[in-house]
Amino acid sequence: MCKVANQSKTSETGGWCNLAVDKAHRTDEGLAAELATLFKGRTVVGLGDGLGVYRKLILNTGKVATYDAFDGAPNIHDITHGQVTLQPSSNAGF
Repeated sequence: MCKVANQSKTSETGGWCNLAVDKAHRTDEGLAAELATLFKGRTVVGLGDGLGVYRKLILNTGKVATYDAFDGAPNIHDITHGQVTLQPSSNAGF
């Protein structure tokens, strides 16, 4: 859960809260294109993938086989309409 008093705008799991994403996230589309070429024909797993912007850009190239995205932000599955899945906390016993 995100707290307004939390100056870093992160949850207890380290995931960004909604308020921080629009102000702090930057996308490098050139990097995404190069990664798609590097991962051509492969399965990609994105950890800490945020809103899944890189997932979308890389999948849209048609070069990678699949791309599974995970993030620690609360409600990330709902925010991204299922495109990014909540990754378990490292201290949750997984």
